Amino acid sequence: MKVYAEYFNIENGNDYRRKTLLQFGDNTDLIGSAVLINPGSAEPIGSADLNFIQAFYQKNHNLELEDLSLWKSFNPDPTMGQLAKLFNGWYAGKERTLSGVIQLFNCFYLKEQDLDLAMALYHKKDVGVFNESSFFKDRPVYFGWGNTGKYGKIKDIALNIFNSYNIQNTPIYHSAFEENCFYHPGYLNRSYKKTPRASKSSKNFLVYFELYSFTFLLFQTSN
Repeated sequence: MKVYAEYFNIENGNDYRRKTLLQFGDNTDLIGSAVLINPGSAEPIGSADLNFIQAFYQKNHNLELEDLSLWKSFNPDPTMGQLAKLFNGWYAGKERTLSGVIQLFNCFYLKEQDLDLAMALYHKKDVGVFNESSFFKDRPVYFGWGNTGKYGKIKDIALNIFNSYNIQNTPIYHSAFEENCFYHPGYLNRSYKKTPRASKSSKNFLVYFELYSFTFLLFQTSN
């Protein structure tokens, strides 16, 4: 897995990691997306593959990025690895190779590994708040903002994201926001063997994702 992201600092001294791409192989196809809480421990390690990034956005979003200067290469953090395991079926005992890109978004983009501190620093007028629903396209999306997004300070952001998404594209979700669990990948990683509901959540996502992938493959073949 290679990781590329927009990374910047503003006058308040805080660092922000915005759009993030998890690349598997050389394929520029969009696999799906995830929306979590805020960026954690991944750190920039050098220059990004700007040709790949531009090719991805052109192919999947018909978008030519005007400014690539903010994009950096990052080391993957544990959460990114857990997302890969969620999409590739590892938690359900059906691991397979991913090929393409998972888009990683967050409810807000202030980079801070300590969630309590991140929540203390967050404010509603922050420049780094999610506004990218158009990038979901018609692909599966995993919402993993946990109870922080379901009940806490950023519920309004999470609720708006959920309500603006066509859940028919990931029909494992209940149409009523409050009826969903929204497990963070870290929680799934700790609990998928001992918590039945967490195990069911990861397996349901895999079942739908496999069905979507099969249908998408048939469509591509027929065209």
